[in-house]
Amino acid sequence: MTQQEIIVAYNTICRGLEQKQLKETLDKMAFLAQSSNNWQLSEEVAAQKETYQQLLNYSISDVQDPQQKKIYATLQANCYKLADSIKEVLLTIYSSNFVYSQKRYFDHLQINITQLLAELESTSSHSSLSRLLEESLQTSGKRKEYAQQHEELSNRLFMYLWLSAAKGVEDFRLVMDNEYLSSIEKSLCVSALTLSLLRYFDEERLLLLVDLCEHADLQLAQRALVGLLPVLAKYNERLPLFTHIRNRLVIFFDDGGNRQRIKKIIMQYIRSTETEQLTRKMQEEILPEMMKMAPLLKEQMEHDTQAARNSDDPDDLNPEWQEKLEESGIAEKLREVTELQMEGSDVYMSTFAMLKNFPFFNETSNWFRPFEFSQADISELFAETDNSFIAAMMNNSQMCNSDRYSFCFSMLKMSEKERKMLSAAFAAEAEQLKEIENEENILRKNLQAEQTSNAYIQDLYRFFNLFQYRRDFDSPFAYALDFHNTWFFSLIAFNAEDIREITEYYFAKKCYKQALQLFENLQRDTETLIDICQKMGYCHQQLGNIDAALGDYLKAEIIEPDNGWTIRKIAYCYRLQGNYEKALEYYLHAEQLQPDNHNLTVQAGNCYLQLQQYDKAIACYFKVEFSSTDNVKMWRAIAWASFLAGKLPQAEKFYRQAIEQQLIWTDYLNLAHVLWALGNKQQAIENYKLSIATNANNMDDFINHFALGNRYLVEKGIDPEDIALVLDYLRYFAQTNKFNQ
Repeated sequence: MTQQEIIVAYNTICRGLEQKQLKETLDKMAFLAQSSNNWQLSEEVAAQKETYQQLLNYSISDVQDPQQKKIYATLQANCYKLADSIKEVLLTIYSSNFVYSQKRYFDHLQINITQLLAELESTSSHSSLSRLLEESLQTSGKRKEYAQQHEELSNRLFMYLWLSAAKGVEDFRLVMDNEYLSSIEKSLCVSALTLSLLRYFDEERLLLLVDLCEHADLQLAQRALVGLLPVLAKYNERLPLFTHIRNRLVIFFDDGGNRQRIKKIIMQYIRSTETEQLTRKMQEEILPEMMKMAPLLKEQMEHDTQAARNSDDPDDLNPEWQEKLEESGIAEKLREVTELQMEGSDVYMSTFAMLKNFPFFNETSNWFRPFEFSQADISELFAETDNSFIAAMMNNSQMCNSDRYSFCFSMLKMSEKERKMLSAAFAAEAEQLKEIENEENILRKNLQAEQTSNAYIQDLYRFFNLFQYRRDFDSPFAYALDFHNTWFFSLIAFNAEDIREITEYYFAKKCYKQALQLFENLQRDTETLIDICQKMGYCHQQLGNIDAALGDYLKAEIIEPDNGWTIRKIAYCYRLQGNYEKALEYYLHAEQLQPDNHNLTVQAGNCYLQLQQYDKAIACYFKVEFSSTDNVKMWRAIAWASFLAGKLPQAEKFYRQAIEQQLIWTDYLNLAHVLWALGNKQQAIENYKLSIATNANNMDDFINHFALGNRYLVEKGIDPEDIALVLDYLRYFAQTNKFNQ
């Protein structure tokens, strides 16, 4: 069997179990089990089929069995677990992807967990002893050797725990209970547990992960909770069948502190969905602009720095370079990025995405390894560097562990001079961020927990988006925007304030579909009803559901009749529906509420135009033109409305003003329409030619825009056949003109 056939068959079985089609599902499972050549699996399927047949026979009798539903749920749960086992066996045999290739290799090694832990304890002891003797006996080389051995063993431990068959949780507990292992090994254990659950469901391992969410070590607890949420989301359909899991989750969620931690992590997952967009913005907008400005700014800053050395006034720097930043728009974008950074957004992804090619990242476990200065490959960097750089690394909570390693490996390739310069700059930035965080820490509780989980989510994001074999993994971020639709979310029993906070966060991050789902379920009171109606309408509008948006806006209008924002949105929706009479009514109402809002007057004019009340449209445009600084835009509107109204000399006048002031290629086209309607056919053709030439001889654009005025030309007495001839003449012109260029 191929990997694709196995996965399709497994998904079909899971859907059958969800839909309670057990007979067909058990038959499919029997076929798959037979394909695995594993007689134990075949016997287990046969046992489940026999149990189901007995249940069916008993269910059609007249005797009522109060245990029937419980037995049926247990049968479903057993079938899920059995289907997972069959899939795992088949993929281990037939799959060629990275995960199962590694699994076959580590199964072949037949690792003894007790022996592996003993070796880890030994290398850890040797490394600690060499650290104590380093100064007196100069054993730094030996210390690095022990560190490398220890990391190789911890990598092997991670792979074993992640890829081992589901035999329970004994091996995981051995690691977590070992007093000689550091937080590093135990953190890797938690990540391995999460990856194993994302690959393969196991009730005991899931219960252990829940237990680890309450571990005394903050890093372990937050790491476990970050992993728990997508695991629960992945197995959402089956979890209600497992009583022990439900009971354990109820107890866990009953703790108010746990609920707050979950809420923050859900919001951090939501925030992770904007990383791709933020990365694109950095790469396509900010960095290219900064590269353009770099030579000019460098020259200016060098000049100002030299001037400052010769001045007694520390503020005697020429602010011209900052003004250039402001004028270019970069400064505003940088301020936006800084604000996102302080919120916890992943602004470093674009910077470090290209720095994941170091050999360190070929090892799967290293993507999940907490940052440590003593890591063998980077320890020499900190032996050479003063404490300020170490402090900067420790204080910069904005960098995840993976990026810290990338940063260090990059520095190792630099000269000592370059390192010092970068260290100083990095230390300064980190110090500023630390000051801001210290101020926030006074106002926000559990900041360290939030930073820990946020950094780990960023580590996960890098692994599942940058690791060379990432396509062979089930990404937890596939569930990032669906936690609110899960069974476990309803168990958490968030209060209305928490639900509102999550909903507003979806809304702020432009996740309108998800925000709408939660807005619809919110408890509405008098104070918040209008706000909810407005935001639901806006969500529908952004999703393209104009009828539904209008319905919500109208509800908001009933609550607060003269709300300017609501009135404008109602007018906008009516306009999109083509109901220009109602749109005009609401635009005029909005204009009364906000008489200085020129856009409302323009929109009212546009509605008059659609209703063929051209004189009223022209009056609106003149009103704005009189008091607006954007006269050219109004001149075009006046010119077009005048053309439609038959006021051709006025239309010609304003199109010529627009061409003289701020030419766009459609000005020539529309002026040509006016001239032709005035009887000046030759002048019209010359302007049509100018329009085509100005737009790089793009005839498709020209024809599309020409069509907008076609029927009006006919109304003005132009023969349709004559129009067709002129268009063909212009096609020849465009073709010849393009050839001559």
